[in-house]
Amino acid sequence: MRKVASLLVGSAAALSLAAAQSRSIGGGAGWFSIGYTVLSGHNALRDALRANGLSVPASPSGIIVGGGGGGYLSRIFLGGYGEAIIGGDLGGGYGLFRLGYLWRLGSRLVILPTVGIGGGRYGFTVSNRPEEVSFVQAIDPAGGIPPRTLSTSGIIGGLGLSLQYFSAKGPMVGLELGYSRGLGGFEDWGAAGVDLRNGPEITPTQLYVRLLVGGGAISSGEGE
Repeated sequence: MRKVASLLVGSAAALSLAAAQSRSIGGGAGWFSIGYTVLSGHNALRDALRANGLSVPASPSGIIVGGGGGGYLSRIFLGGYGEAIIGGDLGGGYGLFRLGYLWRLGSRLVILPTVGIGGGRYGFTVSNRPEEVSFVQAIDPAGGIPPRTLSTSGIIGGLGLSLQYFSAKGPMVGLELGYSRGLGGFEDWGAAGVDLRNGPEITPTQLYVRLLVGGGAISSGEGE
């Protein structure tokens, strides 16, 4: 997932540079982001764990940290972002290519709704694990210790709405609200580097808010 995020951010930076070199294109931007996310749509996993005396949170959450950017091709935005989920009971990361449409509110403030598609990986922290087991039980292939984290991955789609302000000297700040959802069921599971067969199928649904801090420019263009 780190490689996917790096590719997305690199592609977005290239688009930003190309856009900024031509006033007819409109401009571009790149940013660092930090925010908060909450996930749902994993009831099948909760039911499977509950049947074995284990659990995961009903609404797992975490801090999201990453970056992104893109180019404003007239009023069309083309770019992407990648982020990691840290510091909570939800882990993993994701990256999306995005397409959007630009609305200007004056010379420096823009509204940008986007749609995107990409990939995501989510790690769920397992609770109610035993505090102590014997060494023999721990290495028993037929049983062993319940995993601390269960992870799954797949294709996701997303919708976002951001408000971005561009200063006269280049810095940009923004705020974005968004929603993403698994496109099809996530049913390939893993734990501690081991693939797990016959796992529950879930459709992860994610809500997020993120702060954007970076730089860029938007030219006036014709007809603005």
